[in-house]
Amino acid sequence: LRLPPMLLALCLSTVGFSVPAVPAARFAPVAAASRRASMAAVSMKLPELYVYDHCPFCVRVRVALGVKGIKHKLVFMGNDDAETPKALVGKKIAPIWVDEDGAMAESLDIIAKNDPESFFKPASGRTDLKAWQKSVETLMRKLQRPRYVMVPLPEFMQKAGRDAFVNNHQMPPFEKADWKGNPDMSLDQKYKYYEEAYAESPALVPQLSKALVELEPLIFCAEFCTEGGLSYDDIDLWARMRSMTVIKGIEYPPKVRAYLDHFEKAGDVPL
Repeated sequence: LRLPPMLLALCLSTVGFSVPAVPAARFAPVAAASRRASMAAVSMKLPELYVYDHCPFCVRVRVALGVKGIKHKLVFMGNDDAETPKALVGKKIAPIWVDEDGAMAESLDIIAKNDPESFFKPASGRTDLKAWQKSVETLMRKLQRPRYVMVPLPEFMQKAGRDAFVNNHQMPPFEKADWKGNPDMSLDQKYKYYEEAYAESPALVPQLSKALVELEPLIFCAEFCTEGGLSYDDIDLWARMRSMTVIKGIEYPPKVRAYLDHFEKAGDVPL
């Protein structure tokens, strides 16, 4: 039986034997290696991305990281959770990226930090895509917002999260200034407006289907919307289009459907 030197010294000393001290230097390499392993474990900790599932700005980052295969820990915050984002970046906002450099917000800044080699081409500045998005803005709000608080999204799993969303996100024709913080409009009244908008779905869903027919020729191919390759145009457009898939009954033109399906797989973001 061979005992480690320090343990052997202890055993022999208890029965009266004197054993020369083992130089501490002999154990220094072991201690140093242990410290290096601990430091490596810390440095290898995955970055964290704090998001809401419904948020298109959060989806921008998620799809960009997915396309590039950047490993990270995805953290869904409750919609009423103000403490977490304030502790990280000083205000209630999403997405938030946390790595060894600290925490940062703003979706495009987060993507830029994780794309130093410019894998994604710059935004083209296409006015036709912006005009299309603007044309469906009211329609999308009336269709999406009621459904966000009806389906099991992580940020709305508790009533407080749903209440916070309804309280802060206006339903057309109201503007934000008329809705958020209005003491004359109760939360119950706001929910009523959400319910009324949902009741309009039979008329609104065909309108959105028709709008997607207009979008079809604006998409170059299933892999990228703008001729020339993958760009920030795709990061923005797909992130906004993903939210449509919460709406039942939409008829998608073939290219639009292929575009949605492509980035669901390539970006590792479920529809």
